[in-house]
Order: sequence, then structure tokens, then C-alpha cells
Amino acid sequence: MIGLVLLALHVQAALPSRPVADAVAPRRPVVAVAGHPSLAGPSRTVVIDAGHGGVDPGMSGPIGARHKIYEKDVTLAVTLKLGKALKARGVKVVYTRTTDTLINLYDRGPIANEAHGDLFISIHVNAANPKWQNAAAARGFETFFLSEAKTEDARRVEAMENSAARYDTGTPTSKGDPLSFILDDMQQNEHLRESMKLADAVQDELATVEPGPDRGVQQAGFVVLGTAFMPAVLVEIGFGSNRADAAYMTNPQSQTKLAGAIADAAVN
Repeated sequence: MIGLVLLALHVQAALPSRPVADAVAPRRPVVAVAGHPSLAGPSRTVVIDAGHGGVDPGMSGPIGARHKIYEKDVTLAVTLKLGKALKARGVKVVYTRTTDTLINLYDRGPIANEAHGDLFISIHVNAANPKWQNAAAARGFETFFLSEAKTEDARRVEAMENSAARYDTGTPTSKGDPLSFILDDMQQNEHLRESMKLADAVQDELATVEPGPDRGVQQAGFVVLGTAFMPAVLVEIGFGSNRADAAYMTNPQSQTKLAGAIADAAVN
């Protein structure tokens, strides 16, 4: 195992470093949008992932309601508005999906890697455990970064979102090779601090527009984050199992507010 670690470090050191020219590239004009922050310098790329899709509906709710909402629809609506908001702030946007189609869970991170994304943001909708006492009352928003889950609830959300892998078709890239595992772990750890900062920023901005309680920044082992080698977060914009949260997140004006808040966090 020591030999593998040394080999991994050797390979990592041999990998081409980012060209120095990138760090001293001429500053581009600032793209100004009234009332909003904007980017200066080289164009940045944010990859946005609308959770679930196609035959994978994600969660449905609210609890006890006759009319149901589906996670895949809400995440797509918010993602498209987020893309529009980011473009208005001078950011290049790449989507993992723009229609109601299935994208393999294990393919979403690689899409971001191939696009050379600077940030990866995955949009999701939370759901209460039906076994909870007064489950229908659970609500609020939270933002996750990739690390070992520390709480029972974080493990619940992790299991819920990772279960989407059952819809994957084909064979994902093998992660069984020890050297591949070590190199992947190095790439993920490189962006841990930045992912935490992004999660904090998203949570702070959402708190200015979300009516539900702030459930804070959390950590968990999400597949979709573990396969994206850049600062990455997963945002649970509310509980679709709660009537008030469901009404808010399906309202077009509210979706625009959510998108604007997340876009501001990404730019900041």
C-alpha cells in the first residue's frame, strides 16, 4: 500500500500544472448587472446539475396532498433559471441536463470535469422520513459539501440521493483500482476548503430569500459530488414533503429568487 501511495504522489507530481499564463491573463471587461455582483477577468464556468430526471422522478410530495410535485421537475425549473441568472452575471454555464431525461448518476461529475468547470452545483429537493413524528411539518433548506456524513439526518439524505444510481444504465467507470482511488481522493481533497466556502456562501444567500428555516451547511458522501473534481455542492432547496416549502419552490417568482441567490453565491 505504501508503494501505491508513493506511486500516486509521483504520478500527481508528473501531471501537467496549470499554465502560468492563465494566472496572468489580461483582465476582461467587467460584465455589470444592476444590483448584482459580476465577474472580472477570465471567463468562469459553472456546471449546474438538475437532480434526477426521466424515469427517475426523485421525491414526490407534499405529504397528504392530492396534487403531487416531483423533484425532477422542480430541480430542472430552478436549474434553468439559475443558468440564466449566471449568464446575466457574465458566467459560462454548462448543464448536465436541460430536459426531462435520465442522466446516469455516475456520469454527472464527469460531465463537469470534461467541461473544465470552476464550480459544480447540484440542485435537489429534500423529503421527510415518513416515520418521523409529524413528518409533514419538516421543512427548510441546506447545502452539502463532500465529506463523511456526521449526523443521522445527513446519512439519510445521502442514502436518498445516492439511491438514484439504481436507474443508471451501462457500466460506470471502474473505481476498484487502488491507484485510481488514491488519485481521485487527492483531487477531491484539493477542493475541500473551496467546497466548504461555496456551501457557506450558498446557505447565506438562500437565507435572504427562503421563508423556511436555515438547516445549515452539512456534509455527506454524495456520488454526484465525489465524481466532480472541482469545488462542488449539493443544494436541498426545501422539503417537497412540506406543503409550504412545496408551494414556494414551485412558484416561478420564488424559483427566480432561489436562482438569483445561488448565482450571487457562486459569483462571490
